[in-house]
Amino acid sequence: MSTGRLATLDISSPATDTLFYTVPGGKTASFSMCMTNRNTSTVTVRIAFTTGSITNDEYVAYEVPIYPGEVYERTGFVLAAGQFVYVRSSSTGVNCVAWGWEQ
Repeated sequence: MSTGRLATLDISSPATDTLFYTVPGGKTASFSMCMTNRNTSTVTVRIAFTTGSITNDEYVAYEVPIYPGEVYERTGFVLAAGQFVYVRSSSTGVNCVAWGWEQ
């Protein structure tokens, strides 16, 4: 069982859906995640959970504003093996961290 920090990412391609985390085969993941805006201007972010290409019904956050120096945090996620977490930001200068456990 893995516990603690499960994934980190510094978004380097703005306005692009980027794979952030994949639940390993044979595991279930329970986790929280945050996105931090290190910019001096507001950014918008998205988070989607999928098993393939992102469709509109898979967003858990869509165009959420994060003000300069602020953090957007979500908790209580549980995903099955083979599910993916994608993130997107309107700008660089945003990082993501997921922490929890895989069992």
